Amino acid sequence: MKIEEIGLVGLGRFGKMVYDYLRCDKKLLVYDHDSQKLQGVSEAATFEEVLSAPLIVLCVPISAVEKTCQKMASFLREGQIVVDTCSVKKRPVEWMLAHLPESVQVLGTHPLFGPDSGKQGIAGLKIALSPVRIERKTYAGIRNYLEKLQLVIVETTPEEHDKQIAQSQAVFHLIAQVMKQLRWASQAISTPGPEAFHLLVRTVQQDTDQLFLDMERENPYAAECRQEFVQEILKLERELSGA
Repeated sequence: MKIEEIGLVGLGRFGKMVYDYLRCDKKLLVYDHDSQKLQGVSEAATFEEVLSAPLIVLCVPISAVEKTCQKMASFLREGQIVVDTCSVKKRPVEWMLAHLPESVQVLGTHPLFGPDSGKQGIAGLKIALSPVRIERKTYAGIRNYLEKLQLVIVETTPEEHDKQIAQSQAVFHLIAQVMKQLRWASQAISTPGPEAFHLLVRTVQQDTDQLFLDMERENPYAAECRQEFVQEILKLERELSGA
């Protein structure tokens, strides 16, 4: 299945990255509730017009997915494909399945990179796919397109995705957020390991606070991982202090 027209909902930091890649070989219709973000975008369209596309990509905050699905449901028609791009999968997929018509296809995705980590190109980077309600041929066509972009496909269930990402991305963002609050940065007196670590932390700290909060709150496994992480730090602190 070859899809020539795509509707893009949301033109934030990641949405802009998606826009820049898709516009190279696809016809786009683009909507954002903030009209300022659409200035200079020739493909800007109304919400209803964007939802007429055969494939619709949601690049809205995780916490906005449910309301967005509720708002768009009545405009959709049989066979259309709705794709999310959230850093959390279980709840966004549940919201799409609950609020979108059963005749609409649903594909959960998480590009495992962002505007900073992918600014030198996305070839070789990973994208997680959860084909929860989509025709086999349609899914194969989307996979083929992503592979032509030289992305590495990681097929997973929403639950397994969130379990793994809670131990990796959610905890790493937690560390970065703590360091941001402490205003800790790279120092002149440092070794290569911490220097590289601080460079990675700085890229994460450029993400919005909303993304951090949504990743931590909407991932059902993140709280447990945070608690285990904090408890281990406290345990080490007691050992180091001789308590």
